[in-house]
Amino acid sequence: NTAMDEVVFAVDGLSQKPKLHQVNLEVKRGEIVALAGLVGAGRTELMHAVFGIDPYDSGKVVLQGKDITRNTPRKAIKAGMGLLPESRKENGLCLIQPIRENITHSGLKRITRFGILSLKKEREFAQTYIKQLNISCPGMNQTVKYLSGGNQQKVVLGKWLFTECDFLIFDEPTRGIDVGARNEIYNLMNALASEGVGILMVSSDLLEILTIADRVYVMREGTIVKELNGSSTTQEEIIAYATGRRIE
Repeated sequence: NTAMDEVVFAVDGLSQKPKLHQVNLEVKRGEIVALAGLVGAGRTELMHAVFGIDPYDSGKVVLQGKDITRNTPRKAIKAGMGLLPESRKENGLCLIQPIRENITHSGLKRITRFGILSLKKEREFAQTYIKQLNISCPGMNQTVKYLSGGNQQKVVLGKWLFTECDFLIFDEPTRGIDVGARNEIYNLMNALASEGVGILMVSSDLLEILTIADRVYVMREGTIVKELNGSSTTQEEIIAYATGRRIE
């Protein structure tokens, strides 16, 4: 078992004019790191750049010690990275497909042999994740668009668990989700971290950040202005750095 202080993901000097300037950050194995900042600070742009959705001008992205600069989402997934996007409906799920297909379609190689998909295995995995994630549904053939927001988010999570990612990006993981499901998502994130998965979370909910993050990077105007300890920082401190009211 690898030591938990091993860096699983690092960004070095990433710039994307005019939005991002010399961004540096790292996430260790088993760590939940939050990215805080005001709307327009560049957090989502940064996530899209590192996941290979948008190009960037310069800088380096390293996952598991492997340089994955200039990647595409397909390469990112292959390298062991997953993204739970802010908009589940638009980017995270295929709403007209059943739960089982949504869970397995990012990691089909796990249930394929010699180019043939095993439906038996697909059903077994789907059932496992429905149970593990406590997805409330009539069954694995339920069309995803009929699920509640919290259950849809759990299906997205199931999809990334199925690909066995080492590093996950959560963009606003509990937006539009009721309190009960929100706590379940936090428990799942903690469980993943305890298994050694590195998590980078973008959140506008400061209480959420203080509840779950080990460390907090605060972004302002496209760059990281401060790194804070999740257990000892306060909402006021985060807001001060995010707005630039307190300049050291």
